[in-house]
Amino acid sequence: MVNLDDYIDDGEEGPDVAADFAALKGCLKALADAIASTNLAVINGAQGDVQAATQRVQASIAALKRFHDAMKVLEAGTEDEEAAEEEE
Repeated sequence: MVNLDDYIDDGEEGPDVAADFAALKGCLKALADAIASTNLAVINGAQGDVQAATQRVQASIAALKRFHDAMKVLEAGTEDEEAAEEEE
C-alpha cells in the first residue's frame, strides 16, 4: 500500500501539492465510506431493519458531501493552473 504522506511536502513545488494530495486522500476515503454505507443500507433494508438502513443512508449522504467538498479543493487547483497557462 502506498502512503501518500510520503509525497506531501512543501518543497520546490509549493504548498498546493500538499493540499492536492490531502484533498485526493479525503476524496478517496469519503468515496469508500459512501460506498460502504450504501451497501450496508441495502443489507439492513433487506433484513427489515428500517432504522439501521436510514442511519446508513444518512452516513452515505454525509460521506458524499465530504467527497464533494474535497473535490472543490482539487477543482480549484485545476482552475488556477489553467489560468496560469493562459497568461503565459
